[in-house]
Amino acid sequence: MVGFVLTGHGDFAPGLASSVEMIAGPQPDFDTVAFHEDAAGEYPRLLAAAITVALERCGSAVVFCDLMGGTPFNQAMLVSQARPGVEVVVGTNLPMLLEALMGRGDMSTAAGLADEAVSAGMTSIAHARLDVDEDADDDELFDADGI
Repeated sequence: MVGFVLTGHGDFAPGLASSVEMIAGPQPDFDTVAFHEDAAGEYPRLLAAAITVALERCGSAVVFCDLMGGTPFNQAMLVSQARPGVEVVVGTNLPMLLEALMGRGDMSTAAGLADEAVSAGMTSIAHARLDVDEDADDDELFDADGI
Protein backbone atom coordinates (compact mmCIF):
# COMPACT_ATOMS: atom_id res chain seq x y z
CA MET A 1 0.00 0.00 0.00
CA VAL A 2 1.12 3.57 -0.65
CA GLY A 3 1.23 5.95 2.31
CA PHE A 4 -0.52 9.30 2.11
CA VAL A 5 0.43 12.56 3.81
CA LEU A 6 -1.96 15.50 3.55
CA THR A 7 -0.65 18.98 4.32
CA GLY A 8 -1.58 22.60 3.84
CA HIS A 9 -2.02 26.00 5.38
CA GLY A 10 -3.90 26.35 8.65
CA ASP A 11 -6.48 23.66 9.28
CA PHE A 12 -6.77 22.63 5.62
CA ALA A 13 -5.28 19.16 6.19
CA PRO A 14 -7.15 18.16 9.36
CA GLY A 15 -10.38 19.64 7.97
CA LEU A 16 -10.14 17.74 4.69
CA ALA A 17 -9.12 14.58 6.55
CA SER A 18 -12.24 14.93 8.68
CA SER A 19 -14.37 15.02 5.52
CA VAL A 20 -12.56 11.96 4.14
CA GLU A 21 -13.24 10.04 7.33
CA MET A 22 -16.90 11.09 7.34
CA ILE A 23 -17.36 9.76 3.80
CA ALA A 24 -14.94 6.81 3.62
CA GLY A 25 -14.21 5.95 7.25
CA PRO A 26 -10.81 5.88 8.95
CA GLN A 27 -7.94 5.34 6.52
CA PRO A 28 -4.74 3.42 7.26
CA ASP A 29 -1.39 5.03 6.47
CA PHE A 30 -3.02 8.45 6.02
CA ASP A 31 -1.43 11.25 8.05
CA THR A 32 -1.93 15.00 8.20
CA VAL A 33 0.53 17.79 8.91
CA ALA A 34 -0.90 21.28 9.41
CA PHE A 35 1.20 24.36 8.69
CA HIS A 36 0.57 27.16 11.19
CA GLU A 37 2.60 30.37 11.34
CA ASP A 38 3.14 30.12 15.08
CA ALA A 39 4.96 26.78 14.61
CA ALA A 40 6.58 27.48 11.24
CA GLY A 41 10.04 26.59 12.54
CA GLU A 42 8.90 23.07 13.45
CA TYR A 43 6.96 22.45 10.25
CA PRO A 44 9.80 21.14 8.02
CA ARG A 45 10.76 18.57 10.66
CA LEU A 46 7.14 17.50 11.24
CA LEU A 47 6.46 17.07 7.52
CA ALA A 48 9.70 15.18 6.92
CA ALA A 49 8.91 12.90 9.88
CA ALA A 50 5.41 12.11 8.56
CA ILE A 51 6.79 11.32 5.10
CA THR A 52 9.54 9.17 6.61
CA VAL A 53 6.98 7.16 8.60
CA ALA A 54 4.89 6.66 5.45
CA LEU A 55 7.97 5.46 3.55
CA GLU A 56 9.00 3.10 6.34
CA ARG A 57 5.53 1.57 6.60
CA CYS A 58 4.62 1.48 2.93
CA GLY A 59 7.77 1.87 0.82
CA SER A 60 6.35 4.86 -1.07
CA ALA A 61 4.19 7.89 -0.38
CA VAL A 62 2.08 10.58 -1.98
CA VAL A 63 2.09 14.00 -0.36
CA PHE A 64 -1.06 16.00 -1.06
CA CYS A 65 -0.64 19.80 -0.74
CA ASP A 66 -3.09 22.67 -0.92
CA LEU A 67 -1.31 25.37 -2.91
CA MET A 68 1.56 25.47 -5.39
CA GLY A 69 4.38 27.71 -4.24
CA GLY A 70 3.35 27.78 -0.59
CA THR A 71 5.46 26.53 2.30
CA PRO A 72 3.76 23.09 2.50
CA PHE A 73 4.34 22.51 -1.22
CA ASN A 74 7.92 23.81 -1.12
CA GLN A 75 8.81 21.64 1.87
CA ALA A 76 7.17 18.57 0.31
CA MET A 77 9.19 19.11 -2.86
CA LEU A 78 12.42 19.36 -0.87
CA VAL A 79 11.67 16.08 0.90
CA SER A 80 10.67 14.39 -2.36
CA GLN A 81 14.01 15.31 -3.91
CA ALA A 82 15.91 13.74 -1.03
CA ARG A 83 13.84 10.55 -0.70
CA PRO A 84 12.97 8.24 -3.60
CA GLY A 85 9.42 6.95 -3.71
CA VAL A 86 7.75 10.26 -2.78
CA GLU A 87 5.31 11.91 -5.18
CA VAL A 88 3.78 15.36 -4.60
CA VAL A 89 0.29 16.38 -5.72
CA VAL A 90 -0.77 20.02 -5.42
CA GLY A 91 -4.21 21.64 -5.59
CA THR A 92 -5.72 18.91 -3.45
CA ASN A 93 -9.49 18.59 -3.24
CA LEU A 94 -11.84 16.06 -1.65
CA PRO A 95 -12.75 14.11 -4.82
CA MET A 96 -9.08 13.53 -5.69
CA LEU A 97 -8.31 12.28 -2.20
CA LEU A 98 -11.26 9.91 -2.17
CA GLU A 99 -10.38 8.53 -5.61
CA ALA A 100 -6.76 7.98 -4.65
CA LEU A 101 -7.67 6.38 -1.33
CA MET A 102 -10.11 4.00 -2.99
CA GLY A 103 -7.48 3.14 -5.61
CA ARG A 104 -4.84 2.11 -3.09
CA GLY A 105 -4.02 -1.55 -3.13
CA ASP A 106 -1.12 -3.91 -3.01
CA MET A 107 -0.29 -3.35 -6.68
CA SER A 108 -0.69 0.44 -6.75
CA THR A 109 2.27 2.80 -7.08
CA ALA A 110 2.76 6.30 -5.73
CA ALA A 111 3.19 7.70 -9.24
CA GLY A 112 0.09 5.91 -10.52
CA LEU A 113 -2.05 7.08 -7.60
CA ALA A 114 -0.76 10.64 -8.02
CA ASP A 115 -1.81 10.58 -11.69
CA GLU A 116 -5.24 9.13 -10.79
CA ALA A 117 -5.70 11.78 -8.12
CA VAL A 118 -4.90 14.63 -10.50
CA SER A 119 -7.30 13.26 -13.10
CA ALA A 120 -10.11 12.86 -10.54
CA GLY A 121 -9.45 16.30 -9.11
CA MET A 122 -9.63 17.96 -12.51
CA THR A 123 -12.76 16.06 -13.50
CA SER A 124 -14.55 17.09 -10.32
CA ILE A 125 -14.16 20.82 -10.93
CA ALA A 126 -17.10 22.52 -12.62
CA HIS A 127 -19.07 25.70 -12.68
CA ALA A 128 -22.46 24.29 -11.77
CA ARG A 129 -25.50 26.29 -12.75
CA LEU A 130 -29.17 25.72 -12.40
CA ASP A 131 -31.42 27.39 -14.93
CA VAL A 132 -34.34 28.80 -12.99
CA ASP A 133 -37.54 30.07 -14.50
CA GLU A 134 -37.57 33.71 -13.40
CA ASP A 135 -41.37 33.77 -13.64
CA ALA A 136 -41.78 30.91 -11.16
CA ASP A 137 -42.80 31.85 -7.64
CA ASP A 138 -41.06 30.52 -4.52
CA ASP A 139 -43.70 27.82 -3.96
CA GLU A 140 -42.95 26.31 -7.35
CA LEU A 141 -39.18 26.38 -6.77
CA PHE A 142 -39.23 24.74 -3.38
CA ASP A 143 -42.13 22.30 -3.58
CA ALA A 144 -42.09 18.94 -1.81
CA ASP A 145 -40.64 17.20 -4.86
CA GLY A 146 -37.51 19.34 -4.88
CA ILE A 147 -36.07 21.29 -7.74
